[in-house]
Parts: sequence; structure tokens; C-alpha cells
Amino acid sequence: MQGADGTTTEGAGHEDALQPERTADGSWTLQSTRFGQAYHSRHGALTESMHVFIGAGFMHRATGPDHPGTLRVLELGLGTGLNALLTLRTWREMQASRRPDIEYTALEPHPVPLSTLAALDPAGDASVRPEDAAAIHARQGEPRHDVDWGPGGRFTRWAMDWQTFAGRDHQAFDLIYFDAFSPDSQPELWTEARFAEAFRLLAPRGVLVTYCAKGNVRRAMEAQGFSVEKLPGPPGKREMLRATRPVPEEVLPKRFNVRVYFLLIAGASDATLAQGAAGLDPEDKVLVSDEVIAGRNCTKWPGGGLEFGEGPRECALREAREELGQDIVLGPLVHATGAFVRSAWRPEEQVLCHYYLARLDEPPGFPITEVPFSADAPVAQTFRWVRIKDFDGSALTFATDREAWATVRGPR
Repeated sequence: MQGADGTTTEGAGHEDALQPERTADGSWTLQSTRFGQAYHSRHGALTESMHVFIGAGFMHRATGPDHPGTLRVLELGLGTGLNALLTLRTWREMQASRRPDIEYTALEPHPVPLSTLAALDPAGDASVRPEDAAAIHARQGEPRHDVDWGPGGRFTRWAMDWQTFAGRDHQAFDLIYFDAFSPDSQPELWTEARFAEAFRLLAPRGVLVTYCAKGNVRRAMEAQGFSVEKLPGPPGKREMLRATRPVPEEVLPKRFNVRVYFLLIAGASDATLAQGAAGLDPEDKVLVSDEVIAGRNCTKWPGGGLEFGEGPRECALREAREELGQDIVLGPLVHATGAFVRSAWRPEEQVLCHYYLARLDEPPGFPITEVPFSADAPVAQTFRWVRIKDFDGSALTFATDREAWATVRGPR
């Protein structure tokens, strides 16, 4: 498909024509035929970027009382480069004694062709030097491109999508410009899973800003632990959103989260279970679960959350059927949390955990692996048998699981 300027770009197997358009404030945007939307608001591309990303994002984070010494910014979708160039200009204009260092990371798997950028004026719109705009768009086709922004400043462009980038280990970011096309055009980027990744990518007190203020987007953010503010929007938008990853210790618990787990002992009998932890043989094996949770590798005991209308024992039996695909015989309660525990995922939740011994009546009908988080594993949860005397509790991800193991294993 060809645009009026004869320019096309490829994206995820789709040809996209990009049509330059001048917006209400005189700055430029691009109209995408693939997504049926403009890169920036027709009510004013420059005005929108300054309001949403610079004012509510960069200045809020760079000048606040707890601003970091090095401000790490992540942008979803470099596009024309307007947000990056405005950030560069604003950063340069700050008083040197109050200006943090900056590390700016932009994701752009499908860069705007240089021929299309030539029809725009991103440098003029952002009031920066033409060579600044040329630098961030140079070396298209390279997986990584770095630009020196001067003392204390660095720009990096990655040719990868959000999901790929979020699956890697990174130094935590202080600010995310979430500038994807709208949920109507790119619904896959506005889900709870994506905001769980954003939460994990941010440092405590880090913020995410976006022009979108839809209720389902706000709820998806809040479900992952963000504190979300509705702020006045730019022209054409009544509201925008700013989401902050809170410091866990500063969040007041609002609800309980009851978790129920079981320590499944291979070959155990009813008599063994009846004795509780004292009846376990160091040569016995216990089942551990290796799970990928919100992009993080977690080793834990099998089990999960209590549902309304069931007791802890019923919960353990249900979780076994769901996770193992077969029934277990539940033994005694061997450990329960006795101190305050905050959720590792949602700081507003207080966690209460129960741990039971258990055994199987039938041979295991679920697959067993030898290596945790094997690249060959096609699922997000696998199981391993580990010998009690050999298993190091420090391999368990969560403190409550380690405490339960210390209680069960005892001094050896």
C-alpha cells in the first residue's frame, strides 16, 4: 500500500503507508493506514507530547523531591522521535546543578523510513539541532544503536518489540513513556500482562505516563499494583493517566490474600503423614514447582490462592487437581505464617499462608523434569522431585516458603 508521499514501511508482516500531516499547533504527525491512527494527536503533536510525556512524566520525575541521580527513561515506540527529542531539549535546558544524568532507551522494531522523516521536521518541532534528529534515526536496520547526548546523557535504540524487551533482565527504569497506538488498534499492548511487565521494569517510585485514560486500562494498571492518577489531558483529551510503582513499605494494606500450599512427599503413607514433619525421612523426596510468574522465574511449593466458599484444605485439594491433574491425600497443617507478610506482587495485599503435608494415592500422572526452567519446557509450570536431605531452601523464591521448609525439615 502506497501513501501520497510514496512511502511504505513493513510491520509484523503488514505493509503500512505513512502519510505526513500537519497538526493544529503547526507540528507534524504521521497517519498510519495499517492502524488507522496518527502517531501523535491531530490537535497538536507537540502540545500533546509536551503535556503528557514531558510535563507529567519527565519534569515530574526529574525535578521531584526523590528524583534519581541518573534518570532512566524507556519509550515504547520511537516513531518520529518527537518524545525523545523533546526530552533531550528539556534535559539540556535544565540548570546544570539540578540536572540528573539521563539514559534514554527507545523501542522501535519498525522504524519510520528516512524518506518519510525527510518530509517532516522533527528537529524543528522539538527545537533541537537537525543533527540531533538525524543521530537518533541513523543506522536503521541495526539491532542496537547508541547516541552520545553529551556529558551525562546517552540514547539507545533497540529494534525489538515491547514483549521481547520486557522478557530480558534490565536495570530498573524511572520513567516509561507508554506511547503505543490506542487499545482499539493495538489491544495486545494494553493488557494486565503488559502492565505487569511495566511494573517489573520500573524502580520503586518509577512512573508510567500515557495519553490513554480508558477505564479498563486504568483497572489493568491497578490490578498489577500501580497507584494510578487521572490528570487533565492535552487538547482533545479530557484526561490522561500517570501510574506510579509505589514503595512497598509506604503502601497501607487494604485486603488479605490467603494462600494454601502443599508439600507432596513421594511414597509417603498415612502413618508418615500423621506424624507430621517428625515422620519425614531425609531420604524422602518432596515436589517443588518451577513457575514463570509475571516474567519472573520462581521456585515454590505447589498451591495457590483461596477462593470464596472454600476452606484451606479444600483449596489445597482443588489446587492439586488444577496443577497436577490428579488428586492428593492431604495430611496435617505443618506451617502457617505468624508475622505480617506483604505480597511480593501487590504491596496493598497482606499474605496469609498455610502449608500442608500431602501424598499421592496413585503413581504421578504429571510430567517430571530434572532441570528447573529448562528451555525445552513448553509450559509456564514444571515439577521436580528433590531429596529432603539435599534440598537447599534458599532456592525457594519466597520467604514464606523458605520458612515453611525450615519448619518441616528442621535441624539436620
